[in-house]
Amino acid sequence: MMLRVCDLYYNRDISQSDIAKLMDLSRPTVSKLIKSAKQKRVVEIIISDPQKRCYSELERKLEKTFGLQEVIVADTVEESQQKDVLAKMAAGYLNSILKNGDIIGVGMGTTLRYMAPYASRQFQNLTFVPLLGGSGKLDVTLDANHVVDILAKAFHGSGLHLYVPAIVSRSQTKRTLMKEESVRNVMNYYDSLNAVMVGIGTGDDQSSVFQSGYYSEEMRDKVRQSQVCGDICMHLFDKDGNVDQIEYNKQVFGININKLKKVPYAIGIASGLHKAKAIHGAIQGGYINVLVTDAQCAEALYQMGISGDSSRDKKE
Repeated sequence: MMLRVCDLYYNRDISQSDIAKLMDLSRPTVSKLIKSAKQKRVVEIIISDPQKRCYSELERKLEKTFGLQEVIVADTVEESQQKDVLAKMAAGYLNSILKNGDIIGVGMGTTLRYMAPYASRQFQNLTFVPLLGGSGKLDVTLDANHVVDILAKAFHGSGLHLYVPAIVSRSQTKRTLMKEESVRNVMNYYDSLNAVMVGIGTGDDQSSVFQSGYYSEEMRDKVRQSQVCGDICMHLFDKDGNVDQIEYNKQVFGININKLKKVPYAIGIASGLHKAKAIHGAIQGGYINVLVTDAQCAEALYQMGISGDSSRDKKE
């Protein structure tokens, strides 16, 4: 009976309800027979990855070590191709978790806009929201508003714009701009985000933060003294994910980084060995619960986790 049920269910794609009627059994009995067949190894299920990846074990280790909801590890390839490979994996994950009417927060960076060719168009009424203002002297294609436009078009959704600088000169300027209705209308979405996609920077001279043109050399020196290891949406943090000790974070115009902790899917996307410490800091701060990275960076991150560095769960 077990073999007959399994043949109908797995080989002939007949539903459990129809099998129950066909064999004059109850629906729970059919379910128990299928479950028992797997336990007794009458049925063995082999999951074949069409991309021929072999990182499932590493992904599970990282999830367990750092208390992450999901980890997706891509192949490590040449630098010129890495962002596209990562973007494809990130888009595939996003396609799997989105629902009609979702609101998606978008950070800055090239990897995010590379996701466009892999976007699914099956959803309706998606809204894309920039998580920070304009990014100064950086390439306009890195700007969050620009990335929003690209992804909104790719997913057949709509996009909002935050027409303010990513970093303002004074906290008072920030408070004044936040009173503007057009600004409030965008920032009100930050409390209803279903998912966010953010790049993770290294918070050093090579990072987008310092290349944006907003930081003077004096400001950079003060930041270096704070032992910064990374940034998300231009918010700088140390190895433990702390942001409060860096006074310039108060001048960043965008989402309060702590709100990322409440987003159901906070997806961090970063690759390269040089990003491992920054990713670790982002995890420690609780700013991401999903990670998309490459194999070399993933292995380095795992070694950091088992070498004595506390995971987010241990920290809490």
